[in-house]
Amino acid sequence: MKTYLSPLGFDTSHIVSLIVTCGIERGDRICLIRPGYGEDARAERAIDDVRAMSQKISGDIRVDVLKIASRSIEDMTLMIMDEICASTPPVLPEGNLIVNLSGGPREVLVALNTATLVLSSHIHQCAIFSDITREIETYMPPRLPLSFDERTLQILADIAMHNPTSISEIAERVQVSESTASRVCAKLASEEMIQIQQEKRSKIVTLQFSGKIMLKAGGITLSDLSKVR
Repeated sequence: MKTYLSPLGFDTSHIVSLIVTCGIERGDRICLIRPGYGEDARAERAIDDVRAMSQKISGDIRVDVLKIASRSIEDMTLMIMDEICASTPPVLPEGNLIVNLSGGPREVLVALNTATLVLSSHIHQCAIFSDITREIETYMPPRLPLSFDERTLQILADIAMHNPTSISEIAERVQVSESTASRVCAKLASEEMIQIQQEKRSKIVTLQFSGKIMLKAGGITLSDLSKVR
Protein backbone atom coordinates (compact mmCIF):
# COMPACT_ATOMS: atom_id res chain seq x y z
CA MET A 1 0.00 0.00 0.00
CA LYS A 2 1.38 3.37 -1.03
CA THR A 3 0.67 6.60 0.78
CA TYR A 4 1.39 9.92 -0.90
CA LEU A 5 2.05 12.70 1.61
CA SER A 6 1.92 16.14 0.04
CA PRO A 7 1.28 19.77 0.92
CA LEU A 8 -1.48 21.39 -1.12
CA GLY A 9 -2.04 25.00 -2.09
CA PHE A 10 -4.27 25.95 -5.02
CA ASP A 11 -2.45 24.11 -7.82
CA THR A 12 -2.67 20.32 -8.10
CA SER A 13 -0.08 19.97 -10.90
CA HIS A 14 2.63 18.62 -8.58
CA ILE A 15 0.29 15.95 -7.21
CA VAL A 16 -0.98 14.86 -10.63
CA SER A 17 2.59 14.65 -11.96
CA LEU A 18 3.71 12.64 -8.92
CA ILE A 19 0.91 10.10 -9.31
CA VAL A 20 1.57 9.73 -13.04
CA THR A 21 5.29 9.17 -12.35
CA CYS A 22 5.00 6.76 -9.40
CA GLY A 23 1.63 5.18 -10.14
CA ILE A 24 -1.40 4.67 -7.92
CA GLU A 25 -3.85 1.80 -7.55
CA ARG A 26 -6.79 0.63 -5.49
CA GLY A 27 -6.10 0.59 -1.77
CA ASP A 28 -3.54 3.40 -1.97
CA ARG A 29 -3.94 6.65 -0.07
CA ILE A 30 -3.28 10.35 -0.64
CA CYS A 31 -2.78 12.56 2.42
CA LEU A 32 -2.91 16.29 1.70
CA ILE A 33 -1.45 18.72 4.25
CA ARG A 34 -3.18 22.06 4.74
CA PRO A 35 -3.10 24.76 7.42
CA GLY A 36 -6.17 24.37 9.62
CA TYR A 37 -6.64 28.09 10.19
CA GLY A 38 -8.60 30.34 7.85
CA GLU A 39 -11.08 29.46 5.11
CA ASP A 40 -9.93 29.34 1.50
CA ALA A 41 -12.33 28.41 -1.29
CA ARG A 42 -9.48 27.88 -3.79
CA ALA A 43 -7.81 25.32 -1.52
CA GLU A 44 -11.12 23.48 -1.02
CA ARG A 45 -11.57 23.34 -4.81
CA ALA A 46 -8.05 21.91 -5.14
CA ILE A 47 -8.90 19.20 -2.57
CA ASP A 48 -12.08 18.37 -4.51
CA ASP A 49 -10.04 18.16 -7.73
CA VAL A 50 -7.64 15.63 -6.17
CA ARG A 51 -10.57 13.57 -4.88
CA ALA A 52 -12.26 13.64 -8.30
CA MET A 53 -9.04 12.58 -10.03
CA SER A 54 -8.50 9.68 -7.61
CA GLN A 55 -12.08 8.45 -8.05
CA LYS A 56 -11.61 8.32 -11.82
CA ILE A 57 -8.68 5.95 -11.25
CA SER A 58 -10.31 3.81 -8.55
CA GLY A 59 -13.10 4.23 -6.03
CA ASP A 60 -10.88 2.48 -3.47
CA ILE A 61 -8.26 5.25 -3.33
CA ARG A 62 -8.61 7.24 -0.12
CA VAL A 63 -7.93 10.98 0.03
CA ASP A 64 -7.41 12.41 3.53
CA VAL A 65 -6.65 15.98 4.56
CA LEU A 66 -4.30 16.62 7.48
CA LYS A 67 -5.29 20.07 8.72
CA ILE A 68 -2.79 21.63 11.10
CA ALA A 69 -4.42 24.31 13.23
CA SER A 70 -1.24 25.58 14.86
CA ARG A 71 0.90 28.26 13.20
CA SER A 72 3.97 27.00 15.07
CA ILE A 73 6.59 25.29 12.89
CA GLU A 74 7.44 23.07 15.87
CA ASP A 75 3.84 21.87 16.25
CA MET A 76 3.51 21.36 12.49
CA THR A 77 6.70 19.29 12.37
CA LEU A 78 5.62 17.05 15.27
CA MET A 79 2.15 16.48 13.77
CA ILE A 80 3.67 15.56 10.40
CA MET A 81 6.08 13.19 12.15
CA ASP A 82 3.05 11.49 13.72
CA GLU A 83 1.50 11.10 10.27
CA ILE A 84 4.71 9.65 8.81
CA CYS A 85 4.95 7.09 11.63
CA ALA A 86 1.27 6.14 11.25
CA SER A 87 1.71 5.52 7.51
CA THR A 88 4.78 3.27 7.68
CA PRO A 89 6.04 0.11 9.45
CA PRO A 90 5.72 -1.02 12.16
CA VAL A 91 2.37 0.78 12.58
CA LEU A 92 1.38 0.02 8.98
CA PRO A 93 3.41 -3.10 8.07
CA GLU A 94 2.80 -2.92 4.31
CA GLY A 95 3.07 0.86 4.07
CA ASN A 96 5.30 2.57 1.50
CA LEU A 97 5.43 6.33 1.96
CA ILE A 98 6.20 8.75 -0.88
CA VAL A 99 6.69 12.35 0.26
CA ASN A 100 6.18 15.26 -2.10
CA LEU A 101 8.44 18.16 -1.07
CA SER A 102 6.90 20.77 -3.33
CA GLY A 103 3.79 22.93 -3.51
CA GLY A 104 1.55 24.23 -0.77
CA PRO A 105 2.08 26.90 1.90
CA ARG A 106 5.72 27.61 2.77
CA GLU A 107 5.32 27.02 6.50
CA VAL A 108 3.88 23.56 5.84
CA LEU A 109 6.68 22.79 3.39
CA VAL A 110 9.35 23.78 5.94
CA ALA A 111 7.79 21.51 8.58
CA LEU A 112 7.43 18.65 6.08
CA ASN A 113 11.09 18.94 5.03
CA THR A 114 12.20 18.84 8.67
CA ALA A 115 10.03 15.82 9.51
CA THR A 116 11.20 14.01 6.37
CA LEU A 117 14.89 14.44 7.18
CA VAL A 118 14.43 13.28 10.77
CA LEU A 119 12.35 10.22 9.79
CA SER A 120 14.11 9.49 6.49
CA SER A 121 14.41 5.78 7.35
CA HIS A 122 10.58 5.54 7.25
CA ILE A 123 10.31 7.01 3.76
CA HIS A 124 10.36 5.02 0.52
CA GLN A 125 10.89 7.96 -1.84
CA CYS A 126 10.87 11.75 -1.95
CA ALA A 127 9.77 13.83 -4.91
CA ILE A 128 10.24 17.42 -6.07
CA PHE A 129 8.18 19.12 -8.78
CA SER A 130 10.06 21.61 -10.96
CA ASP A 131 8.21 24.83 -11.74
CA ILE A 132 10.51 25.26 -14.75
CA THR A 133 10.37 21.86 -16.47
CA ARG A 134 6.99 20.90 -14.93
CA GLU A 135 8.43 17.46 -14.22
CA ILE A 136 8.80 15.36 -11.08
CA GLU A 137 12.20 14.19 -9.85
CA THR A 138 12.26 11.35 -7.32
CA TYR A 139 15.14 10.50 -4.99
CA MET A 140 15.97 8.54 -1.86
CA PRO A 141 16.18 10.75 1.24
CA PRO A 142 19.51 10.74 3.12
CA ARG A 143 19.68 8.56 6.23
CA LEU A 144 20.72 10.69 9.18
CA PRO A 145 22.13 8.89 12.24
CA LEU A 146 20.08 9.80 15.32
CA SER A 147 20.98 7.81 18.38
CA PHE A 148 21.52 8.05 22.11
CA ASP A 149 22.20 5.28 24.58
CA GLU A 150 19.27 3.74 26.47
CA ARG A 151 19.94 5.64 29.71
CA THR A 152 20.03 9.01 27.92
CA LEU A 153 16.76 8.28 26.11
CA GLN A 154 15.20 7.15 29.40
CA ILE A 155 16.12 10.44 31.05
CA LEU A 156 14.95 12.45 28.03
CA ALA A 157 11.60 10.63 28.11
CA ASP A 158 11.30 11.28 31.85
CA ILE A 159 11.90 15.00 31.26
CA ALA A 160 9.18 15.02 28.60
CA MET A 161 6.69 13.34 30.92
CA HIS A 162 7.36 15.77 33.80
CA ASN A 163 8.34 18.89 31.85
CA PRO A 164 9.64 21.13 33.43
CA THR A 165 11.44 19.26 36.18
CA SER A 166 14.59 19.37 38.30
CA ILE A 167 17.71 17.23 38.04
CA SER A 168 17.19 15.88 41.56
CA GLU A 169 13.63 14.82 40.66
CA ILE A 170 14.88 13.12 37.48
CA ALA A 171 17.49 11.18 39.47
CA GLU A 172 14.87 10.00 41.96
CA ARG A 173 12.38 8.85 39.31
CA VAL A 174 14.91 7.16 37.01
CA GLN A 175 16.79 5.72 40.02
CA VAL A 176 20.25 7.00 39.21
CA SER A 177 22.62 9.16 41.21
CA GLU A 178 22.17 12.91 40.96
CA SER A 179 25.67 13.21 39.49
CA THR A 180 24.72 10.75 36.71
CA ALA A 181 21.50 12.64 35.99
CA SER A 182 23.43 15.91 35.95
CA ARG A 183 26.04 14.53 33.55
CA VAL A 184 23.40 13.16 31.14
CA CYS A 185 21.43 16.41 31.27
CA ALA A 186 24.58 18.39 30.51
CA LYS A 187 25.10 16.22 27.42
CA LEU A 188 21.48 16.72 26.34
CA ALA A 189 21.79 20.46 26.89
CA SER A 190 24.94 20.59 24.74
CA GLU A 191 22.90 18.97 21.93
CA GLU A 192 20.09 21.53 22.52
CA MET A 193 17.66 18.75 23.46
CA ILE A 194 16.92 20.44 26.78
CA GLN A 195 17.56 23.74 28.54
CA ILE A 196 18.97 23.92 32.07
CA GLN A 197 18.38 26.95 34.28
CA GLN A 198 19.50 27.57 37.84
CA GLU A 199 16.61 28.49 40.13
CA LYS A 200 17.74 29.07 43.72
CA ARG A 201 19.29 25.74 44.76
CA SER A 202 17.76 23.65 41.97
CA LYS A 203 18.64 23.14 38.33
CA ILE A 204 15.41 23.22 36.32
CA VAL A 205 15.31 21.26 33.07
CA THR A 206 12.95 22.12 30.19
CA LEU A 207 12.41 20.02 27.07
CA GLN A 208 13.29 21.75 23.79
CA PHE A 209 12.12 21.22 20.20
CA SER A 210 15.12 19.02 19.30
CA GLY A 211 14.36 16.82 22.30
CA LYS A 212 10.76 16.36 21.21
CA ILE A 213 11.96 15.38 17.73
CA MET A 214 14.50 12.92 19.15
CA LEU A 215 11.81 11.16 21.19
CA LYS A 216 9.48 10.83 18.22
CA ALA A 217 12.31 9.69 15.95
CA GLY A 218 13.27 7.08 18.54
CA GLY A 219 9.71 5.80 18.81
CA ILE A 220 9.57 6.51 22.54
CA THR A 221 6.08 5.92 23.94
CA LEU A 222 5.01 8.35 26.62
CA SER A 223 2.03 7.96 28.93
CA ASP A 224 0.97 11.52 28.16
CA LEU A 225 1.79 12.55 24.59
CA SER A 226 0.47 16.05 25.25
CA LYS A 227 3.65 16.66 27.24
CA VAL A 228 5.68 16.08 24.06
CA ARG A 229 3.60 18.39 21.89
